[in-house]
Amino acid sequence: MAMEEYPAVLIAPLSSKPQLVTIALDLLFAQGTTIGEAVVLHTSLQRPETRQAVACLGREMPRFYPGVRLRPICLCDETGEPLADVDSEPAAREAFRVLYREVKAARRAGHTVHLSIAGGRKIIAVYAMAVAQMLFGPEDGVWHILSTPELVASRALHPRPGQAALIPVPVLRWSQITPALTDLALSDDPFEALRRQEELRRGDALRAARDFVECHLTPAERAVVELLVREGLTDAQLAARLGRSSKTVGHQLSAAYSKACAHFGLERADRHTLATLLAVYFALNQP
Repeated sequence: MAMEEYPAVLIAPLSSKPQLVTIALDLLFAQGTTIGEAVVLHTSLQRPETRQAVACLGREMPRFYPGVRLRPICLCDETGEPLADVDSEPAAREAFRVLYREVKAARRAGHTVHLSIAGGRKIIAVYAMAVAQMLFGPEDGVWHILSTPELVASRALHPRPGQAALIPVPVLRWSQITPALTDLALSDDPFEALRRQEELRRGDALRAARDFVECHLTPAERAVVELLVREGLTDAQLAARLGRSSKTVGHQLSAAYSKACAHFGLERADRHTLATLLAVYFALNQP
């Protein structure tokens, strides 16, 4: 379908500075982005500053962005109670879940997502980056706002030319690494998706290690590498244990390093590299 049928969504954390939302909208519109909805994530309205910020946006949006729907979302804990602040691990985890679900819902609806990390607690920005890595496609964007001191001091809701700029934040997207990671984002809970991603990563690492040891090393090289990984011995100690010369052991390790570079796509490899890559394999394959 045409892009106009799927206007983009701006998702932004909100603390006491509504101008960070309006400035983001101004700059996105200025670069030709059509925003259909602004989702602002905020803590409890019992906090006066937050209540005033939400009310300010409620007044400003119809005047300056009549085509944009404002949707405030209160961050809540597991019981549904509004969070007074995101200043603890449980609160941060719940904020992470809300961010994840909002981005996921927008993506499923076919919207491009623009995620602002300029407002709110720093932990929200950190979790926002994690959400972007997990769910974003190539057309979605994470943005930070740079403002001049004059704009910051004025607390103006709309910048004059040259007073603010959107800075794109690079995101390493799961969807660009492997389709298997993209499938994990089908989970409704980000922590479950991360757990499954770690299981997948470990499984991939184990398969790569097994293939390297069993298919690419000669029996003599494998004996040297296995003893090295299991016990961390020096070349002289390896030679003594295996009844070989130090020179032979050195040649066999050099061959293993070269093969590891080719197999794992490394620029260089050494004793530490082999120990890191192969420890799990040998732990699961006891002699």
